[in-house]
Amino acid sequence: MWKNDLFLIVRRRLFDPTHQTPNLDIPKPSKTCSVTHREFSPGEAFFSVLIEEPSGVRRLDYAAENWPGPPSNVTGWWKSTVPSTPEKKAKLAPNEILLELFEQLADQPDKIDVRYILTLLLIRRRLFRYERDAEADTGEKTLIVHSLKQGTTFEIPVAMPSAARLKEVQDYLDTLLYQ
Repeated sequence: MWKNDLFLIVRRRLFDPTHQTPNLDIPKPSKTCSVTHREFSPGEAFFSVLIEEPSGVRRLDYAAENWPGPPSNVTGWWKSTVPSTPEKKAKLAPNEILLELFEQLADQPDKIDVRYILTLLLIRRRLFRYERDAEADTGEKTLIVHSLKQGTTFEIPVAMPSAARLKEVQDYLDTLLYQ
């Protein structure tokens, strides 16, 4: 989508009773300068002009450095910016994969902090529902969660990783869960 920085400036008076409404099929941007035929770069400013002709509306796009100002026969003109290319957003693994990893981590006591962080992610994704905090017989704090998909309740030890370990846990989960 092309972002307009200025509103369309229309030269014809809106209240002229003799003027008939033109065909408003506005062509899409050409992505190249009408003067130099150079392709516009992401983030570059350019000007667009609409010229009404018997065959319809013609659009001309000008790089900012080649903008001569609006022609005398122009219907409208505006300034736009070429959108920057969006980065592809990392996609989280499907819910079944998240639940499978959760089950696998139950047998790995050295990754108790990873399972705790994954549990928080599952709560956020609404696959688990937070029930309450509890304290185990050993005095260890636990998190009681209910799996909505499996209909099972889990007691997860609260094992918040240290600041140094948190980066490792995040990188580990990123490599496993994000595509």
